[in-house]
Amino acid sequence: MFYGIISFENSDLISECLQVLKTFKSIRIKTGDDPDVFNEKYLDNLLFLITDRLGEEQVLIRTFKGEKVPRFPIIFYSHSLMLSQDTVWDLQEDLYFVVGEERKQHLAQVVEILLKNHWRRIPYEKMGIDYNKLSPRMKKVMEFIETNELQNCDIFHIARYLKITPGYFSQLFKSETGQTFRGFMQKVLNYYENLLFLDWKMDVKSVSRLLGYSELSSYSRSFKNRKGKSPRAFAKLKVQP
Repeated sequence: MFYGIISFENSDLISECLQVLKTFKSIRIKTGDDPDVFNEKYLDNLLFLITDRLGEEQVLIRTFKGEKVPRFPIIFYSHSLMLSQDTVWDLQEDLYFVVGEERKQHLAQVVEILLKNHWRRIPYEKMGIDYNKLSPRMKKVMEFIETNELQNCDIFHIARYLKITPGYFSQLFKSETGQTFRGFMQKVLNYYENLLFLDWKMDVKSVSRLLGYSELSSYSRSFKNRKGKSPRAFAKLKVQP
């Protein structure tokens, strides 16, 4: 399950957004005035903030951008692009403007893009898997991995989710994908780490939390055992062309 936040001054726009967003069954909407909106259990799968007031949201956005979430896309949704003269925006790479008469259609398109590009999405071709050939049950497994805490993405949790035994799940996974579940999850973890460290330049503490570790020391030990170097040393590497 992914999460989206809406925070509006214009109540009419709230109704418009909810009408569009209800078609996305994998997104649960939270409101900006909900005191639980930034509970850490939502942060890994936070998809967007939709608002009609950029200036007032910037303090909130800076609090979380790059510290607790890798990306924090903002969708400015309004009748027209009317901003106050003192509005200064310095997060352009994560800002989408959805305005005008066709704003509802454009909002749906932007949300589709954000869903497709969320950092937890698995690049199946890179993992050696043809997603289209997977059974409906195995597609549910992949959705579970993309939307649940990574510490729960093991054989036992997923077998319980499917209501089958861990042994039977291991057989099913190997039969459909041609690889072991453990090996597959190792590839997924490596992909996430390369993305967060090398592409997005996140710090070790933030990556550790996003990958489900409550203690930085535990993550550092695990990382060094897997890759032969500390996460800090790995983070200093340059992305290969």
